[in-house]
Amino acid sequence: MCQSEFAVREGLYRFLLPEREAALQPFLHQYRLVREREGYRSPAPDYYRALPDVPARDPQAPVWRVRRESFTHLTHRILPRFPHRPLRVLDLGAGNGWLSYRLAELGYHCLAVDWLDDEADGLGARRHYPLSFIGLQADFDQLPFHPRGFELVIFNASVHYSPDVRATLERAIHLLEPGGALVVMDSPLYLTEKSGQQMLAEQAGRLKAQSGLSEIIQPGEGYMTFSDLDWLATRLTGCEFFPTHGGMVWNAKRYLAALKLRREPAAFGVAVGFQPKP
Repeated sequence: MCQSEFAVREGLYRFLLPEREAALQPFLHQYRLVREREGYRSPAPDYYRALPDVPARDPQAPVWRVRRESFTHLTHRILPRFPHRPLRVLDLGAGNGWLSYRLAELGYHCLAVDWLDDEADGLGARRHYPLSFIGLQADFDQLPFHPRGFELVIFNASVHYSPDVRATLERAIHLLEPGGALVVMDSPLYLTEKSGQQMLAEQAGRLKAQSGLSEIIQPGEGYMTFSDLDWLATRLTGCEFFPTHGGMVWNAKRYLAALKLRREPAAFGVAVGFQPKP
């Protein structure tokens, strides 16, 4: 890590510069409103400790089913490739910290990074977990780490919030030790830029109608394309993609919506590439 001074408040390391934090506030206000409306925020500790499992009646049960399947890809297809534990894991876009908690249960050393520090749906939710892990309020394009510090760097449904996805991935690659893995989980993937842009326009219109907001702030590119994964493969020792299918009902709704809107449905899953060994 760097030797610069930083603040620690409420158990979180604060690496957001004041001007950056101020610039993010309009988006974070919008994000909280939308997440509250969609049923992601809960005051119950048991809710967080059970994630990615939620009751069938949960308003976001289909989404969490996808997250659970992707977590299974991570634990069954990727983690077993590391014979030596514990690993140093960087959880980027950690949200309420559910993934860091699950990996801490498996014995890994996790650092959870996010913009949001809320006690509901942000890093402040760490208080609900019986196992501790480090929380950093930081921007994943301005991380306070030396190169080659982690065996595993995970973008946790988050890299699409970057304004330049490939530049962000490039920075993350430099954080990997030789033989380490870069994992991209559950960012929407499209074959074409056109489909991604159409999705963003549809999403903005829907959020305006549901939230009453006059403008929707889009802080990043909002999606990835499979050409981004092809590019990532050139920077690492290839790139594997394990698709996550979700439930049959969820998939049917996605495909019917795509037919109605005349665009391809987003693909979700887990992409992984490994830093070459010397």
